[in-house]
Amino acid sequence: MKTEDFYKIYIPALEKAFQNDSINLVFYVKSPEDYLDDEVSAQIDQYSNENEDVFLEKGAYFFDAKSHNFSNMMKMGIPLSMLMNLVLSRCSGMSRIV
Repeated sequence: MKTEDFYKIYIPALEKAFQNDSINLVFYVKSPEDYLDDEVSAQIDQYSNENEDVFLEKGAYFFDAKSHNFSNMMKMGIPLSMLMNLVLSRCSGMSRIV
């Protein structure tokens, strides 16, 4: 999968996940992959395994922290709101590219 194709699929799912990030299902906040069908989710997972991407890593940290009701990223000391803004700014930049 090309990077452009990945982000065309991933960004809308990420936006949906952010819209619903206040819904915590017993220490589980749905990640962007949860808003994709199984086949596409498997392709996204394969892409992320094959391509090291700090953007995806920070997004995963965000949803993990939200799941555990943390107010910031313990390792990085970054408030979740700041991390969300960072990820969203990267999304808007990527959506202009793709």
